[in-house]
Amino acid sequence: MMKILSLNSSEHLFLDRRWLIFFWLTIALISTQTLYIQLGMQVPWGEIFIVKLAIWLFWGLYTPLILWGGRRFRIEGNNHFKDLIFHLPFSVLSIAINVFFYAFFAWLVGVDSFEGVPLLNIFTGLFVALFEWYFIIYWAIIILSYAFAFYRSLKSRELEAVQLEAQLVTAQLQALKMQLQPHFLFNTLNTVASLVRQDQKPMAVEMLSDLSSLLRTTLLKKDAQQVSLEEEIAFLKNYLVLEKKRFGDRVQVQWDIAEDTLPAQIPVYLLQPVVENAIYHGLSKQLKAEVLHIKASKEGKTLRLSVYNDGPSLPADFDLNFTTGIGLSNIIERLSQLYADQAGLSIRNEGQGVQVSIFLPYRT
Repeated sequence: MMKILSLNSSEHLFLDRRWLIFFWLTIALISTQTLYIQLGMQVPWGEIFIVKLAIWLFWGLYTPLILWGGRRFRIEGNNHFKDLIFHLPFSVLSIAINVFFYAFFAWLVGVDSFEGVPLLNIFTGLFVALFEWYFIIYWAIIILSYAFAFYRSLKSRELEAVQLEAQLVTAQLQALKMQLQPHFLFNTLNTVASLVRQDQKPMAVEMLSDLSSLLRTTLLKKDAQQVSLEEEIAFLKNYLVLEKKRFGDRVQVQWDIAEDTLPAQIPVYLLQPVVENAIYHGLSKQLKAEVLHIKASKEGKTLRLSVYNDGPSLPADFDLNFTTGIGLSNIIERLSQLYADQAGLSIRNEGQGVQVSIFLPYRT
């Protein structure tokens, strides 16, 4: 049965309602004190505060609707004129709703200056008097929400950049660890020594050159987070040249790389740990195993990569979510950070062996 890892999706940005209530309560207190001083402290402060509190808390209750409009019709890019067409009439409607509440509340509680005045007249007078101020409030809410969202997005990108950098270092160290493992270097150099003793110096020199090229390629990629699939395939071929010289004709590498996948950008060292696992946990564990099939295909907007080996099958209790391998764990984490839930990795028994599949967005 196929085991598929679910990648975490990113969190949505939002404004905490507690901060909104605190903000509008503060505005109510400031507005109350200002009017209290303007009226020469003739009207009790508490009466003014009740009216102002009701007015500004209504703005607070209405703010989420304004924020929704700001997110749904975001004024940016090539569509800003279309979004402005929504915001201009919506801002006037919002002002009218808030002014009507102000007028109705003032009429209902019987504020002295509006006593005996029809509700419609109160609304008209307040609409004209407060339009400019309320228009500024509407657009201040929109601009502040954009500024807050931008700040959160910036912090999120900074955090992701730090995480990606750390994961890149881990991938580099894992690649170097694979190449510099004592048994790997010992076996490679032992093969070279054997070739020298057999007077096959050209083959020995070629093998040392391949090892040098592999190490050089790894060091040259030290700052890259993504490379083209073509570069990754070239790196894999260098690695497999050494492995094939160690295993002789036993390892039969089959390449099935679609031409249109070569420019695709993938995380650096994405396939290398998978191929390494296929050799050391697959082909080397079974004498009759010899097939290593590496495939890349474009399926709509998705790039699918797969590595198959005809070594031993996975145990019945295998669970990818609890893998302890450094290479696979690193791949899963980087896919999650780079593509969220748009990418994934699965391992399953296929035919006489095991197939690892990676799918991610096709990007060039």
